[in-house]
Amino acid sequence: MESVVQALLYEERLLQNRLQRLENECASRPKGSIVIKPRYNTMYAYLQWREGCRVCSRYLGKADSWQCRSMQAKIVERQKYKAEAKETKRKLEKIKHLLNEASKFS
Repeated sequence: MESVVQALLYEERLLQNRLQRLENECASRPKGSIVIKPRYNTMYAYLQWREGCRVCSRYLGKADSWQCRSMQAKIVERQKYKAEAKETKRKLEKIKHLLNEASKFS
């Protein structure tokens, strides 16, 4: 029983480290989404995000620019990291539950 608890503790530590790395990666990527607005027969891209109740935006350039495509790729990466962090949190909760149950038998 003790080896199982040790394995669970080790797994918990690994998942906590992984979660911290994922949250750091997520924080280093821009949040929000890209909004395309037409103006004078040209499409322009803006990055929009929320800060509290306020909607903020940043001009990116023309919709087909490299800057817009680069920002879109970073937003997709953030979404991927966010989903992976959510899954890691779910696994971490399961392990905490198992550790709680194992402590009842000790």
